[in-house]
Amino acid sequence: MRKLLLLLPLAVAAACASAASAPSGYTPSGSEKASDSAPAQGSGIEPGTLTAGAWDDNLNFDFYLSYLQSVEAESREGIPLASRADRMIIEVADGTGAPLAGAQVEVVQAGQSLLKTLTGADGRALFFPSWEGAIAGDVTVSASAAGQRTEVQAKVGDASAKLALQGQSAPRVNAVDVTLVIDSTGSMGDEMAYLTTELSAIATSLGSRFPGLDQRWGLVFYRDEGDAFLVEHKDFQPATKAAEELSKRTADGGGDYEEVPDLGLQRASELTWRSGSVARMVFHVADAPAHAQNVGRLLQSVKALRAKGVHVYPVAASGVDEKTEYAMRSEAQLTGGRYLFLTDDSGVGGEHKEPTLPCYFVTKLNSAIDRMIQMELTGTYSEPKPEEVLRTGGDPKDGRCTLSDGRVVVAL
Repeated sequence: MRKLLLLLPLAVAAACASAASAPSGYTPSGSEKASDSAPAQGSGIEPGTLTAGAWDDNLNFDFYLSYLQSVEAESREGIPLASRADRMIIEVADGTGAPLAGAQVEVVQAGQSLLKTLTGADGRALFFPSWEGAIAGDVTVSASAAGQRTEVQAKVGDASAKLALQGQSAPRVNAVDVTLVIDSTGSMGDEMAYLTTELSAIATSLGSRFPGLDQRWGLVFYRDEGDAFLVEHKDFQPATKAAEELSKRTADGGGDYEEVPDLGLQRASELTWRSGSVARMVFHVADAPAHAQNVGRLLQSVKALRAKGVHVYPVAASGVDEKTEYAMRSEAQLTGGRYLFLTDDSGVGGEHKEPTLPCYFVTKLNSAIDRMIQMELTGTYSEPKPEEVLRTGGDPKDGRCTLSDGRVVVAL
């Protein structure tokens, strides 16, 4: 099956789908076929070709809980189940009330540490009591930065906990650690060639938009059981070095639909992420879920990334099914990231699944990625400019749409 040439400013499309459980139209050949149209090194298509939408499940949490219930009611095998209805948003501010990035947050109950993580540029961290093993009752929520510490008491079931470090002043976030988690099975030749030619240009563009931005790039490559390797990586390095490493990589292996994103994300959590006032992001591009027996490991990998304060941004390519969408949205929601999905508007590649969403904006993919990075660096919501919107899914009015039950959701 020929995979689309996925043009991402920060990542590439994931492996092709396969096997009996795969979406219709896939024909495996023992090893996934590499694309017949993979571009030569140094070639590719122009940025701004592909189109995408984006969605924030934490911003639309009630709707998200309804979505989870509807999928889980179908008893789909191999979805990563995690209790999250009792989500607590932990908000940390400085002495002026401004969001404090890079604060160390901890939640303790009965002497047991349930969560340790770092706040993002919005000063927030997420705690899921049932998922973390909390029981009904009180928890102690603390925040620390630059040698100062404060704590508050909260109860399991509270929607939020707010803390202020009076002696601190919120620093500007002007550093970013980005890891590309890439499926490098046989269908990925064209995507990897594109990344090789474009990564340095992407970093240059980021530097132009955010002068003085301190960038580091990590790489994780994963395949599947029985391939030449399961997971390989390169730790954080300058963009030029990352592009050089990509140029040495080839795509091979695979053969069934499911892959090992669980191991790819686990390896990403083990890289040398910086603490403090840094935007920490994983772009995980995929169109296939983990093997059913490995979904527990996938959730542990998500926890490990969240412990480092890393926000996961999955990008759904062609071939995604409902189970894969559920898993990818879980990666984003549990870590405080956002879900991105390609659309058919570009006319490029195979058919893209219509996401289970009430409304959304379709923009050029590079515009969507630019907004995601901006939000990670500034901690503030950024809606698309009117001239960037190619069409809408559903019927959002002033960036919102009303559901049949009267609830209002925000289109990202």
